[in-house]
Amino acid sequence: MKGTASQEIIDDAKRVLYGNLKIGFCRWAGTEYKYVSPAKDHYPHQWFWDSCFHAIVLSHFDIELAKNEILSLLKIQRPDGFVPHMIFWEQGILGWREILRPLESRPSVSPKTSQLIQPPLLAEAVEAIYKKEKEVGFLYEILPKLSSYYRWLARERDPDNDGLISIIAPYESGMDQSPSYDPVLGLDGSSAIFASLAGRTVTFRNMIHRYNLKKIFNADYFIVEDVMVNSIYIKNLQILSRLLHEIDHEEAAREFHQLAAKAKGTLIKKCYDSKEGFFYDRYGSEEKIARVKTIKGLFPLVLDLPKTIVKRLVSDHLFSRDEFDLPFAVPTVARSEKAFSAAPVIIAKEPIIWRGPTWINTNWYIVNGLKHHGFDKEAKRLAERSVDLIRQSGFREFFNPFTGEGYGPSNFGWSTLVVDMLLS
Repeated sequence: MKGTASQEIIDDAKRVLYGNLKIGFCRWAGTEYKYVSPAKDHYPHQWFWDSCFHAIVLSHFDIELAKNEILSLLKIQRPDGFVPHMIFWEQGILGWREILRPLESRPSVSPKTSQLIQPPLLAEAVEAIYKKEKEVGFLYEILPKLSSYYRWLARERDPDNDGLISIIAPYESGMDQSPSYDPVLGLDGSSAIFASLAGRTVTFRNMIHRYNLKKIFNADYFIVEDVMVNSIYIKNLQILSRLLHEIDHEEAAREFHQLAAKAKGTLIKKCYDSKEGFFYDRYGSEEKIARVKTIKGLFPLVLDLPKTIVKRLVSDHLFSRDEFDLPFAVPTVARSEKAFSAAPVIIAKEPIIWRGPTWINTNWYIVNGLKHHGFDKEAKRLAERSVDLIRQSGFREFFNPFTGEGYGPSNFGWSTLVVDMLLS
């Protein structure tokens, strides 16, 4: 997908990312900050997986700024390895979201970071940078911090020691009100509003527990082995192993390779439904199945899987017009689900999200998964559909899977992932 039209999209993507750049001095951290926010006014803080996506796109034309995105996240890494999903570098930003900020942090009038995680694609972002520059010095600098982070996930977020990590709030997957969490929250999928309220109740309870993981796991009100989060986790463990091999850290490389192998085996054993040919989240101490078809169930395509599983995921689901094969694919919820909505429900001028519309970041993963399994023609077609969304509606946060209409803020950072689709 080369040519003048593609170059225009690339140039527009550069303007989006540079336009969302935040630079200043953070008093509480005693350091200068510089990062690309998801949307300059609407989402002003630094988000974990957004920065990783930004770094992947920036690696194509601004290596130093790409590195900065990762280094900025790791400035706030705790000694035990934890990296928060949000960093509140700037103070004094007003708005209703600021009222909710303490719910995602330990009790504080003015929290500095959240206590939640997000999908752990840090190693993917580092690999994208390394592939472009081949600077081994960058790996020596960054890999000890990455190793500490992934060890923290393995140590602190796998209470049953089966290899899969657990999330403790819907917002940790980044798919805030996904109907895949409705069964976990005791909902039947009919009300997006209740899903939003129930998710905030979870973070309120977490805050009351002061984000003590042992207490939260014992209370067992929201513990989810999320298919998307774990697919990304496994993929990144594999990438981290390869990167450590690049600098001859063989013992650590084997450690993460073994963690990935264990987790992938468990993901297939516990989350794959062979009758339906689809992956579902597991939740709670009883490991119940959250039997809701969402795009998360397609995410294992990014991994090496048995051909029979790949065939079922692609032919029975991804390319089913009753489920995910819509005009502007891929919707985040199967069309056949009761909870599916092509357009978001709006409450107090804010959308309730991830209940049907198409997002560019999830498309990016599905495109890469198709390529990984040799579906090059299909991957190209989905990438072209993604680019068409941007041409029609601009770099919006998410899109109607039938009409391509854009929703959420304009100039949304990770929608620039179409650049990686065009150039990779």
